[in-house]
Amino acid sequence: MPFIRMLIALTLLAPAAALAHHGWGSYDANNPLTIEAVIEEVSLSNPHGMMMLTTGGRRWEVTLAPLSRMQARGAHTDIVAKGKRVKAYGYPKRDGTPEMRAEWIEIDGKRFELR
Repeated sequence: MPFIRMLIALTLLAPAAALAHHGWGSYDANNPLTIEAVIEEVSLSNPHGMMMLTTGGRRWEVTLAPLSRMQARGAHTDIVAKGKRVKAYGYPKRDGTPEMRAEWIEIDGKRFELR
């Protein structure tokens, strides 16, 4: 009986978890952009990391890869850190929101592929 209750609970929670994470279709892969700025905020966590950059008078949220992928590619917290200058290449949000999904970032002359 406890197994059946657990199975029912997981079944009910799965749709909520799926809705909580956004899809990549909201980013415009036909119009890539590059942003160069100093990292103002950074969070390397799951479901994916993020950093905040200001350039051209706009504050951008840059979506990074999941923590395990960042670490596997050598992009550790001592490298992707507040105050470091970064070049980020990726795809902007289709709706014009200052947010991008990074395909790669470059810090201290080293490129980290995120996808």
